[in-house]
Amino acid sequence: MKKPQDHKKKSVSEKQDDFIKLLTQLREEKDTDAIADLFWKIITAYGLKVDELAALNYYTIKRSLEAPVNANLLKERMKLDVTQLGVDGILQVQRALITIYTEQLAKEQ
Repeated sequence: MKKPQDHKKKSVSEKQDDFIKLLTQLREEKDTDAIADLFWKIITAYGLKVDELAALNYYTIKRSLEAPVNANLLKERMKLDVTQLGVDGILQVQRALITIYTEQLAKEQ
């Protein structure tokens, strides 16, 4: 005979709502460590290999740079047309952005 459950199992819809709440909280807090931890959990859950992760990272930064708000900002401030960049160009922009970010972070600490 099965034991009665003390708690109700969450439906898929309830689980999705919880996930959206978590994402909203992450956005509001903008805690990059928490966001990175969430990404890492997703990456490991999917079992991505290093080359797949590298491709995913490239795709993510490329898509972010080509988003209209970012593309316009880079075009206005740096006269850089990100739609014309190849892999090396995208990675150089990413390297520059990481350098700027880490320098700002070091100044704050």
